[in-house]
Amino acid sequence: MGWLALVGAGAVLTACGGGNGGGGGWSFPVGGGTTNPPAAQSKTGTFLDAAVEGLDYVAGSAPKAATNAKGEFICKDGETVTFSAGALALGSAACGDAITPLTLAGGSDVKADAVVNRLLALQSFDEDRDPANGIRLTPALKAALTAGALDFNAAPDAFHTALNAVLAALPAPYNARMVDSNRRMLAREHFEDTLASRLAAPVTEASTQTNQLGAIGIAVTRYQLQADTRFHVPYEGDSADIKADFPQGFLPAYGSGLAFKGKADDGALEFYAITDRGPNGDGPTAPVPGGGDGVTSISKVFPAPSFAPSFGIVRVGKTGAVLSTSVPLKRDANTKITGLPPRSGVGSTGETPLTDQYKFDEAKAGYDAHGLDPETLVLDKARNVLWTSDEYGPFIARLNIASGVIEKKYAPGPGATDLPAVLAQRRPNRGMEGLTLDAASGVLHGFLQSPIDPRDANGKSIKAKPPGGSNTDVRHIAKFTRWLAFDPATETSKLYAYPIDGSQYDKDRTGNAKLGDMVSLGNGRFIVIEQGARKGDGKVFNKLMLVELPANATNIAAPEFNHNLEISSITQAPSNGVDYSTVVTMRKTELLDLNVLGWLAEKAEGLTIVDDQTLALVNDNDFGLGTVLLAADGTRLAGSVEDCTVNVKGELISGCPAGTAGARITRGSDLERPTRIWLIKLDRKLSELRLPAS
Repeated sequence: MGWLALVGAGAVLTACGGGNGGGGGWSFPVGGGTTNPPAAQSKTGTFLDAAVEGLDYVAGSAPKAATNAKGEFICKDGETVTFSAGALALGSAACGDAITPLTLAGGSDVKADAVVNRLLALQSFDEDRDPANGIRLTPALKAALTAGALDFNAAPDAFHTALNAVLAALPAPYNARMVDSNRRMLAREHFEDTLASRLAAPVTEASTQTNQLGAIGIAVTRYQLQADTRFHVPYEGDSADIKADFPQGFLPAYGSGLAFKGKADDGALEFYAITDRGPNGDGPTAPVPGGGDGVTSISKVFPAPSFAPSFGIVRVGKTGAVLSTSVPLKRDANTKITGLPPRSGVGSTGETPLTDQYKFDEAKAGYDAHGLDPETLVLDKARNVLWTSDEYGPFIARLNIASGVIEKKYAPGPGATDLPAVLAQRRPNRGMEGLTLDAASGVLHGFLQSPIDPRDANGKSIKAKPPGGSNTDVRHIAKFTRWLAFDPATETSKLYAYPIDGSQYDKDRTGNAKLGDMVSLGNGRFIVIEQGARKGDGKVFNKLMLVELPANATNIAAPEFNHNLEISSITQAPSNGVDYSTVVTMRKTELLDLNVLGWLAEKAEGLTIVDDQTLALVNDNDFGLGTVLLAADGTRLAGSVEDCTVNVKGELISGCPAGTAGARITRGSDLERPTRIWLIKLDRKLSELRLPAS
């Protein structure tokens, strides 16, 4: 995998203290004679991965000192500054305004082992292992580090082994930490954003992928979203542990949808970005409010239930990717919506909303008939509006750009202007994850994230039997998901079949597919994020697919094309007169493998076109939270709270792994917490991409 040089690399390395420090600011006097150069003046530099506090340094002959909370050190021009963490030497560099691990490694290749090894060590030694808020090396940590414990020039695997051994010998919390190849990429990813946001030197990586479309040249520039703390979401509960995990509130999560706004006067790229329903965690099986004894349902936990789904503007420029504004969605000029689920009717997911105490409290986290769970964002320049689709209805909503007011909302139903009723059979949390606009026709295209989940009269998932197989829920093995074409001008809809190959997914189940966002290339061509648990190890893969809607594709919006079409796709025989074998489906082929490019996040959810060669991609970071099971002594346990059942008091009563005494909201995986914004430039025009002939 090749690399392009840093933008402005020479200037950056000079600023970071690279070179020999020649070209001083004095000259010999005219006409001979002697003089002394002016004494070097002290200057303040900054050590950056993030700002590193507590890093020991010696500048010239000065006594040892340590960087402050801003990562600042003091040196004089011409001096060499030597950095260490206690007895562990990190390297030396010439005095400069900014010094980084790249400077210490003496090169310009950000992916070089000597650079990434230093990044990985510094971030592993950080007090809270969260470089987004800076890196702090404590006195206790430094006292425990020994000289020569790490060889920063070692190959990755050897360095991981050595660093893991060092961490295991340190006091808590460091001794519970480990590093691997994912951590390595995460460390590099953070540093690349530091170069972009602090030194105006974004890194672009060049590579090639070969598939049925041929050899495709790709250039990727990575950013992580920066956001002021005013955009954090306040925790609304009383748990001291949750408050400690989120002292500034839950992280902003503007990664459920992305729409390119345009280029600002200063050259920055501007995007609209949207959140989903708000901070929420997996929940246990819980009593249904008012449902009677023994009536239970799935649940979701809302630690900030008053949160209003919001969209904002993200600027990508000389200071990196920065969230600059936020607009809450509203029912009218004075009433914000929430992300809480509707209780019944269209949009109900069957989820019971719970507080972070795992109980239903209508006054704090009740149902909301107007609740919305946005998953997409589309800029409609012709109508001067934004469009979003959601996971509840699934609904499609038209948004006023200036006010955030929902001007109109379309829902599945029997009416002529409703969305097709079959869409209401979407699985909970598997609604309309993708939406785009064909600008030429004005038609919106969207899809369900996964195959539908039709139910019988008792509310049980309908099953079907494939040839040679056993009865299985339709939601798990249907051969396609539903693709919508909705014309806002006429308020009419068409549906098509987007094929899913179960052999690519864990347990051969198409239901493990979770499509992300999409963009329209015009003339019936699209790029779609296709992702889900892969076959073999169950890890999530993320790909971009080039998709075509053939002119003769079968419109499956008619009522007779109900869930019998899904059944027919499974049984490979007609079902109540509906035969899937006669349906002309959409076509697709792989465009890019995002994981090969270094994509770490599980949820690639926002996709937009910047120009005819460039895509922008963003992930949903789930507001930086997760859920953990706890033993009586506070030890974290393996397992999921979804396996547990609670009573009306929020007490765990059954189903949990042995030894479980409780559960709570906590920090999510470090791999998932950053909101990433990638710019992906191809070596060809998007408008000229074509599928191979079938």
